Amino acid sequence: MSVRNRTRNSVHLAVVLLGGIVMAIPLLWLASSAFKSTEEIYSFPPVFVPTPPQWSNVADAIDLVGVRTIVNSLIFSGSVVAIQWLLTIAAGFALAKMRFRGGGTIIAVVAASMFIPGQVQLIPMYIVVREMNLLNTYPGMILPIVGHAAFGTLLFRQFFIKLPDGLIEAARLDGAGWWKIFWKIAVPLSGPASAAYCAVTFLNAWNMYVWPLVVATRPNLRVLPLAIAPLASEGTIVPPNIAMAALLVSTVPVLIAFLFAQRYFVQGLSGTGLD
Repeated sequence: MSVRNRTRNSVHLAVVLLGGIVMAIPLLWLASSAFKSTEEIYSFPPVFVPTPPQWSNVADAIDLVGVRTIVNSLIFSGSVVAIQWLLTIAAGFALAKMRFRGGGTIIAVVAASMFIPGQVQLIPMYIVVREMNLLNTYPGMILPIVGHAAFGTLLFRQFFIKLPDGLIEAARLDGAGWWKIFWKIAVPLSGPASAAYCAVTFLNAWNMYVWPLVVATRPNLRVLPLAIAPLASEGTIVPPNIAMAALLVSTVPVLIAFLFAQRYFVQGLSGTGLD
């Protein structure tokens, strides 16, 4: 390797490391502040490592937002991921491997739907949910979001385009129908793309604020973003360390999802041509 290439690689590595440090500092400060005492929160110069860590802050934060709220977020996000994954992977496979009239038009419409702002869709979605008497219900929260499947459909279509047609032809010669080919061949081979898509979808659903705020006004359906938002408002009496602990509680599930999916994440996106 030439000196010029080594220098370029060193610069690239330094930039990546610097970017990683800059992005990690807020998360580390959040984790540190979540276990500080009230005195350490207001101390100057700032204390980074709490001594001793106040583990009770996490329990107080969970009591503040409510266990039911965390369960609601898990139900909402998990349901959106499961249903949306099933719909998008099936649609992507059909558009990639099945030949039928109007397929190109469907792809164009799906791609165009990605450019419709979410704010434009909010009122029509609310009216539909209201007319179906689904306000303040799990189906009313989940089903309209499941319909936002354009990105996943195109991602899986791009992935399945690269799937060798020889595999499908061999399965058809053995008497397999499209449904069996989909479940026995396409789905098992889509692991990297599925992991990447499910991780992104879970993150989006977990952090969703406006839609649950509009359609779920009852406290028993409140999700974490709705419970945490008031902690940052003026006049709040919640101590900053407890608020930080609540934010940490809301961050942990997302980190766990990405830790499990990270080995497939880059592979999944690169395998679909979206790298």
